[in-house]
Amino acid sequence: MKIHTRFSIKPIGLDNCSTIDFTKYSYVIKFHSATGEQSILHTENENVFSKDGHSLLHFFEYSKSSKIPLARCDIYCSGKITDRNIYINSFPNDNLSNSWTIFNKKFSKGETTSNSNYDKICNISNHRIFIDSQYPVGNPLDPFEKSKIERQLKARLTKPTPALSQIDYIYHPYPHQGESSLCGPATFFYALLKDNPRIYSQYIKDLWNSGKAMLGSIEVKPSQGCCHPTKYSKPSGKTRTPAIDWISMASLRDTFNDDGYYSPDDKVRGITMSDDIANWANAVGGKVIYNSGISYTSSWNQDLVTWLNNYISSDYHVAVLINDGLLSDTWSWNITPTHWIMWTGKLISEKTKKPVDKSTSSDTLVDLELFSWGEVRLMNQYRKMAPTLSEFCKSIYGAVIFKKIP
Repeated sequence: MKIHTRFSIKPIGLDNCSTIDFTKYSYVIKFHSATGEQSILHTENENVFSKDGHSLLHFFEYSKSSKIPLARCDIYCSGKITDRNIYINSFPNDNLSNSWTIFNKKFSKGETTSNSNYDKICNISNHRIFIDSQYPVGNPLDPFEKSKIERQLKARLTKPTPALSQIDYIYHPYPHQGESSLCGPATFFYALLKDNPRIYSQYIKDLWNSGKAMLGSIEVKPSQGCCHPTKYSKPSGKTRTPAIDWISMASLRDTFNDDGYYSPDDKVRGITMSDDIANWANAVGGKVIYNSGISYTSSWNQDLVTWLNNYISSDYHVAVLINDGLLSDTWSWNITPTHWIMWTGKLISEKTKKPVDKSTSSDTLVDLELFSWGEVRLMNQYRKMAPTLSEFCKSIYGAVIFKKIP
């Protein structure tokens, strides 16, 4: 069996003496399953409309025993947009009837109309902002395709996190740096997602739609290189950082960098200072009450480390800079600060489960609940053997404490 579809478009309010060359508008057709999560069955290449606003005729073969697939159309404009409103007309199976509705239009705000010939009004905007050069618009493996971003965002906002299909490449309930060095932004966005998911969600939507967003008092506007990342996906199509995390975290890092941030391979450019986390927290209303700065040559003493326990409560976030060897069994004396985490529980004695303090013996084995790598876990779940309090302190290099984000 085959489903056929074609479209025509026309502007609103155009007088009879005026004409528009519609070849500046392009579109991508996707055929979706009509059941379940409506997964993408097939994506056509990007095409342009004819001068008078007609698409090509598209078709997709499907099993006679399955439901007729859904067709969705994403529309783009390659130049300056002067035709703010256009009608979309659809013809399923090449039948000039008007019984079918186009939906999921890129950058569109559709509203139903009573017009007998054209069923939707669509506001058109510029071409999509985030594009993977390896798997661009129209490729089935396109990681920034709208429905994938929507599913990822829905999963992040749903607790407990639902199971996701592998095609989305998102396996963790919280922001995840993947193969990048974006642990600093991940730690900050963990706090934002927990405290104000509405701001978190709108920030990502605004970046995807327009390439810029307000994060509290900060305008985040990623560069072209960040929006078109290099070496972002593996040959299999798996992303090296989840798409919504690249949009949110890489955009923030790129905005604050003098020389941009374009790839998960940019390890140095992905580094975050304590002042950055403090600035981001203050910008969204999370008042900073302590910023230690970063010590590159010496770690913290026991009194200072155990002092952080005082701020583990529902009122504060405690972001801590460590050596990532603390989350593995590779700890050594030759260590440096490498990784941001968020303390989500107090530092405790592994044996008694009671919080440690400055009177606790330095050889006491310790444990800690923390956020890192997209999830909240106990530190010793990453290790075969618990560290002593003394060893733990040698892995701490800085902290930022800020109030919960309103």
